[in-house]
Amino acid sequence: MRQSCNRVITVLFVISSLMLACSLTIPNISTSKPGYRFDELPSKVNESSTIAEYRAISAWDKSDITYAFASGTDQLPGDTEFDLISQAFALWDDQIPLTFTRVSDASTADIVISWEVGDHGDGDPFDGPGDVLAHASFPNPYDKSQVFLHFDDNEHWVDSDTQDVDLLTVAAHEIGHTLGLAHSNNPNALMFPSYSGPHRSLDADDIAGVQSIYGASSAPEPAPEAPPQGATPPPVAGQDSDGDGIGDDDEVLVTGTDKNNADSDGDGLVDGVEVANRMNPLDPDMDKDGVPDGQEVDQGSDPFFPEQPDIPADLENQVSDFLTRAIELQVEAYRNGDASIASTVLSGQMLDNLAADIDSLNQQGLVSISEIDYYQSYINDIRVINNAQIEVDTCEVWTTSTYRQSDGQLLESTDPTLLPQTITIQQQNGSWFITNVNFLDAPAFCS
Repeated sequence: MRQSCNRVITVLFVISSLMLACSLTIPNISTSKPGYRFDELPSKVNESSTIAEYRAISAWDKSDITYAFASGTDQLPGDTEFDLISQAFALWDDQIPLTFTRVSDASTADIVISWEVGDHGDGDPFDGPGDVLAHASFPNPYDKSQVFLHFDDNEHWVDSDTQDVDLLTVAAHEIGHTLGLAHSNNPNALMFPSYSGPHRSLDADDIAGVQSIYGASSAPEPAPEAPPQGATPPPVAGQDSDGDGIGDDDEVLVTGTDKNNADSDGDGLVDGVEVANRMNPLDPDMDKDGVPDGQEVDQGSDPFFPEQPDIPADLENQVSDFLTRAIELQVEAYRNGDASIASTVLSGQMLDNLAADIDSLNQQGLVSISEIDYYQSYINDIRVINNAQIEVDTCEVWTTSTYRQSDGQLLESTDPTLLPQTITIQQQNGSWFITNVNFLDAPAFCS
């Protein structure tokens, strides 16, 4: 059983993608440059405070990731570069429940890989031999565009565990970014920002980081909330041309917003405020009710929840808050294998069904993890039946994964699925409970 709503279902730990890019740099023997860097992703010291808090939800929302090559390099014989990239993916594949499949069509692949020189059209020009070696982007929760991984073809690429510049090492580091990992401050980690030579393995720090994102034990994200009126983003240590609270590098490589426009979507909220509150800085009307998000914040209405003229605003807020809490408790119940966690929001047959489902999973040694895409989910309608009963139509996009409890191995995962539902909420003994959920075939009342 899965249920949700907007700000509401603006819940949970959304596995989606944050477009984060990183560059790798290495010392150039033929120049006076002091060292190589994998990429130009900001270090923990220099990154925007807004991004530092937000990056935790950067992740893929599916388990089978495809990649394709738009070009290769002439510096290595035959198909050596392609084989090395495959080996780099395998380092991560061994540690997390994702698969990486090479496909021939670069136009449909999730990750597109190429070798480039100078200004190559992604807003982050390469600098020639030495210093920055490569860069890659994170999946972006605001935009399902492809993730890229670019190598500077002016570098001297080799296949070697003793000589520079080792392609396998650089590729594995950049792939870490495409999985949602930022730089580590542990000098032994592959995700440390400086390249100091071949490093063809993952450190415990790398493994802990990536498993915290994709492992069965990772905790769900809390539901986002609308920013307060007059909210301002935190200051930025580096260059912030538009003063929106997100550094220029982060706007180019992380959020995909305009570094010269403080309000990329023109909704009246600066980008940094939207990102800090897990709103979409590229969508001016998240709940699709015709009112810009900034206007809703100014007038005290909820930008995650469409206005319903025939329903009092306080009732809307109560329903939204209740369903958000119900979703969180049900997901927590599944994660912990304990139906009683949701007993304050479910009653009667609904609670019995949940208990039976969880008992079955426990007996099989399994755990079920559900995720909701709050950018695609919303409350469609609220109907007051009487003083003690409300019906709510919701359009929710869910992904459910089943893991083995003993080792966290992913056994099954569904693609994001639209689930139209009519949820019945009744008052019992002075409290509100979900007493019935009627699942409908999509699209039903969902647009």
